Amino acid sequence: MATKEIPKYESNIYTIKTNGSARRQLTKNLNVYSTIVWLKNGKRLAFINDGIDVYTMNADGSKLTKIFSGFGCKASNIEIQWLLNGQKLAIKESCDGSTVDDPGSVSLYLSDTTGTQGTKLIQRWEIGGISQKTEISSSLYLSPNGQHVVFFKNKSIWQMNTNGSNLTELTNTPGDDYPSQVIWSPDGTQIAISSGKDNNQPIYLLNVKNKTLTNLSDEPQKTTYSGIISWSHDGTQLAYYHDQGRDYSGKKLDIFVLDVNQKNVKKLTSKPGEYSELQWSPNSKLIAFASGDYSHKKLYTISIERLKLTQLASQLLPSEINGFNWSLDGKKIAFIKTEKTKKKPDGQSILYVSNPDGSKLTKLSKSNDSYIYAQTWQP
Repeated sequence: MATKEIPKYESNIYTIKTNGSARRQLTKNLNVYSTIVWLKNGKRLAFINDGIDVYTMNADGSKLTKIFSGFGCKASNIEIQWLLNGQKLAIKESCDGSTVDDPGSVSLYLSDTTGTQGTKLIQRWEIGGISQKTEISSSLYLSPNGQHVVFFKNKSIWQMNTNGSNLTELTNTPGDDYPSQVIWSPDGTQIAISSGKDNNQPIYLLNVKNKTLTNLSDEPQKTTYSGIISWSHDGTQLAYYHDQGRDYSGKKLDIFVLDVNQKNVKKLTSKPGEYSELQWSPNSKLIAFASGDYSHKKLYTISIERLKLTQLASQLLPSEINGFNWSLDGKKIAFIKTEKTKKKPDGQSILYVSNPDGSKLTKLSKSNDSYIYAQTWQP
């Protein structure tokens, strides 16, 4: 009896210029997941394949090297971060227990990027299960330069170098709840922490050097909803969502900005809605966000100072938006919309780029591209 071989699903990495030219395929026969991390000099990148393996390669696609091979644990989740000098890569792997009774784990690895033999397990912590393991009570949070990691343990916040050295207790945890979000400032000197219940999650600021923890939420409107926090690039402001009434569905939210030094808060939006992630422009003067329900979203920028709201791609019908981000110089915004076409009535992912004022909308993807995600800018 003859059988038909099922074609292997592929998802590869491409590069393209913002005018649509110089499209180039960098990988073949891979299933690249959404995480792609560039070195700051733009010469190398790291990415996750099949959800369990980590590769590095040069910006032109050469010297493709597998540096980490995961074992395909239950609910595997991997995060990667280049160390500052670009010679090593920190890898965090999280796993659920194989059954409800078994503990899950969080593991930290450090790789010299020469191959799997150059990747070392720094430490593995067990979490959950019966009887419950509580070696740590949070995930691991890698610093922007990849050289440090923080985590919660025994009602304290701890910091450790990613090579396993210099384990240091920083301060007590804010409350008894698991943190909904822990976000390092861009310069790695402070950490914003959102911890609480439902729509009442105070924002705390941890100074890593001084080991001081400050509650920034001394007023009701300075609490986040669902732990949404975004640092400005200059490290002076935090953007977040806040519930404005008793609707706990998450659809009646406004966007606020909090000055971390003065503790002043500013409301940006005047029409509550359902928002997605908040992304600051490199000059910290604008925020990009999507608004609308899941399949009917519009993309906007808003000025922090003037509160001027600008819709991007207003000539396109509202639809699902699967990611957007600023170019490193702040002159462009790339985003992906899922649009229905005659050939693909269920929807097709289309990559666009636009100026922040909504001008010069350019389609970058091809009509035969089946699915596009995880756009990222080369430094």
